[in-house]
Amino acid sequence: MRTITFCIFFMAVGACIRGFQSSMRPVIAVDATHLKCKYKGVLFVANAFDGNRNIYPLAFGIGDLEMDASWHWFFSKLHEVIGECPNVVIISDRNISIGNVWHNIFPMAQHGICFYHIKGNMKRTFKLKKCDKLLLYFEQAAKSYGIAEYDRHFRKIKGNDEVAQYLESAGLHKWSRAHMDGRRYNVMTTNIAESINSILRFVRMLPVVHLIDEIINLLVKWFSKRRDFALKCTSTLCPDFGEKKLRRKLECASRMNVVKLNHVEYNVMDGDMDGHVHLTNNTCSCRKFQLEQLPTLQACSCSLPFIETKCLLHGFSLLHSKYMVGCLFRYHIPGIASRVVGYS
Repeated sequence: MRTITFCIFFMAVGACIRGFQSSMRPVIAVDATHLKCKYKGVLFVANAFDGNRNIYPLAFGIGDLEMDASWHWFFSKLHEVIGECPNVVIISDRNISIGNVWHNIFPMAQHGICFYHIKGNMKRTFKLKKCDKLLLYFEQAAKSYGIAEYDRHFRKIKGNDEVAQYLESAGLHKWSRAHMDGRRYNVMTTNIAESINSILRFVRMLPVVHLIDEIINLLVKWFSKRRDFALKCTSTLCPDFGEKKLRRKLECASRMNVVKLNHVEYNVMDGDMDGHVHLTNNTCSCRKFQLEQLPTLQACSCSLPFIETKCLLHGFSLLHSKYMVGCLFRYHIPGIASRVVGYS
């Protein structure tokens, strides 16, 4: 009797791919974790965020080892199913194999490193304590939106030459939001990939066939729950993320001083928060508006006279469509027929 075996396995659910292409921000976090079943191996995962900041699984792969060939294969299969997504950004840890191969498959993409991993490496390499101010300065520099803001924090790090050289050698554009050419929104870590690894920690003990079935069942459960949630929403924005952030900003924005330059441009003055806002271009001099695609405090202060209950401007929309509740309606329930599977 002939035994059927496989070396590598890839799975992307059609519903997940269609939802990502139409409604998700183009930021993909990738990671790998070891399987605990009889034959071992490695589980590769690729995830995104939906507009409500939920984990949005894209693809799964199973291989023997986490090396260049395995990651090249996984990225190749991922590229086959999502195609050439404009402005895509890939976030990962500092895995050498990922760094060696990602640009061969996604030449137009940008690659960012999880700042939490770099922070952990700093603590171990330079024996820094958890409360060391260098770690705080690094986090502030990594999350800065503008170059001037970044320089202000990084100057404090340069007091320690070794740490500064380490961060510069890692590539400023890899961990600094201000220096990256692409838009990583507010995704600074690979937590979404690591979270799904944690969710599957017991499932990873099962044989591969049962592991895949459990992943499909998990997706069906998540998609059904989130679609039901979207159907009950009465707001325009995703309530657990976009709406909450915007409401907090509107409350703070009411205390800012605004000088109208013309019908679309404003100067906003509030100490360190000074900025120039252009409502038609959806830009702010602090760059946060451009990089997150959510209005900044300054933009909210300019739009207060025009804000409606649905958080839309007359003639201008300050909000990216991927933060709207409509994106949650893309949660089609994945069925057997919608699977896209490759194996060899």
